[in-house]
Amino acid sequence: MQRHRTLIALVVTGLALAVAPALAFAGVNQFVDTWTDEPTHFFSPNACVEHQAVGDGVESGTAWITETANGTVHVRGQIHGTVALYYAYGPPSDPQPGAYIGTWTYDGRFSEAALPNEAGSLTGTGQGPIVLADGHTAILSSKFHLTFDTAGNPPKVFFANFTCSGVGSFKG
Repeated sequence: MQRHRTLIALVVTGLALAVAPALAFAGVNQFVDTWTDEPTHFFSPNACVEHQAVGDGVESGTAWITETANGTVHVRGQIHGTVALYYAYGPPSDPQPGAYIGTWTYDGRFSEAALPNEAGSLTGTGQGPIVLADGHTAILSSKFHLTFDTAGNPPKVFFANFTCSGVGSFKG
């Protein structure tokens, strides 16, 4: 009789362990999004020439997305891209490309959390070699973080850091 109860307990425990993950994720939608050679546009400070840069390139990546039952979205991902950068002139609303700076090839990671009221945050990094117009190379890195308030309000926190390292860094 004891042996029979032990077997029943093991079966019930095994069934509970098999069903629990499905119940825990009820109302959660998880999926993966990938893209290849999508056009991308850059406008940011370039630490290697200490000047605003503008350029177009291509980017590929993967994003792992989780949507919860209450409408919250969590995203984490990785990217790889290449962009030809030029000195940027004119207003930030319409930067025009000037002389060629170089080509940046980068890898990066990002994460995002968005609440149903559109508050949330976005964080990312990108780093990789830049081959400058004069043939020198350096490592260009970027890090940023944005914290969003509710819909329609400007970001509450904005942080961006750009660094250049290596013998190829110069002022333009």
